[in-house]
Amino acid sequence: MLYGNPFAQPIPSMESLEDRPFTAVSTLGTPAEDGRIYVDASNRNVLELGGIDHPSKNCGEYYRLDASRKEIYSDANRWLAHCTPGATLRFITDATSVAIDAKLHCVTKMPHFTDRGIYGFDMLIGTGTSRRYIGEKMQFFVDTTEAMKDVLALPEGLKEIQINLPLYGGVTSLQLGFPAEAKVALPTKRAYKPIAFYGSSITQGGCVGRPGNSYCNVVCRALDADCRNMGFSGSAMGEQAVAEYIGGLDLAAFVMDYDYNAPSVEHLQKTHRPFFETIRRMQPELPIIFLPHVWAWDDNEEDYQRIATVRATYDAAIAAGDRNVYFIDSRNFFRDQMSDLCTVDHIHPNDLGQFIMAEEVYKTLVTALKR
Repeated sequence: MLYGNPFAQPIPSMESLEDRPFTAVSTLGTPAEDGRIYVDASNRNVLELGGIDHPSKNCGEYYRLDASRKEIYSDANRWLAHCTPGATLRFITDATSVAIDAKLHCVTKMPHFTDRGIYGFDMLIGTGTSRRYIGEKMQFFVDTTEAMKDVLALPEGLKEIQINLPLYGGVTSLQLGFPAEAKVALPTKRAYKPIAFYGSSITQGGCVGRPGNSYCNVVCRALDADCRNMGFSGSAMGEQAVAEYIGGLDLAAFVMDYDYNAPSVEHLQKTHRPFFETIRRMQPELPIIFLPHVWAWDDNEEDYQRIATVRATYDAAIAAGDRNVYFIDSRNFFRDQMSDLCTVDHIHPNDLGQFIMAEEVYKTLVTALKR
């Protein structure tokens, strides 16, 4: 493997899939025209929604921030909070197929980003850190917010399924369709509490081929943790309202990937340390990893100043006695042969670039989580 492989050997959950209360799908509704019974994604009795606040506690919306206080966020963050990067649905079933019936919040075309990555859903099978993608070719293509429906065949027997929601499209409604004779149950427990990430479009997942390939999702897959993705494309400005929201989450760790969207070095210098200090004040023991922007273009003085600013926040925390902070020097991420293959435009990492990011972040998180 060109870039090495620091990830641990995949290990399935020790929990039994059989030893749990199952619900007959036939008790959850009546068959639709296609013979399936559709279950709303918000049904907490049989489906577990991760990586996002449950709609029942957030004004009925699939929304990454506090939907009851939208007025406190910037216009861009208020809109982008409808996107669902990191959000997952997990369940155990004996169904031999499952349908996804969704209405998306938006359909925005991006010339540097595949539609599959923007609006697609991923399906994975397995438990713990031992999961594999089982989507089929040409699945989950869409060009309207009004109709997104597809069916995925599943193997026989009991299995745990994880569905990754879209990185950018977001959902306004989401249902899963099961054969009427199937049964379903809640999934196995995660190994860790959620891990949060804050940053730019790179953090949100641009420009990977499908949702599971974003570095945040890869890291959380390798650790078996829900992913709280607070990446805001083009608009991560170190806002205190977002810092306070993140600080209020129950987390295992936080990756502060805030750097590139700051409109100037001066803005970064004014906002980076206060953003960290807000979260540290709210969560004194939380492991926090500082990650400057990826180094995929020619050296220039502003890049060095931005990295120095992120490093200064880390150094100040260490000087103040904080022993649960970590710094990752991103200048070495893409320094291998043919490093130009790691991005689509010298800025946004592609699948290869995001995988390399995941490798480096994973190594630091493993150290932080084991302390």
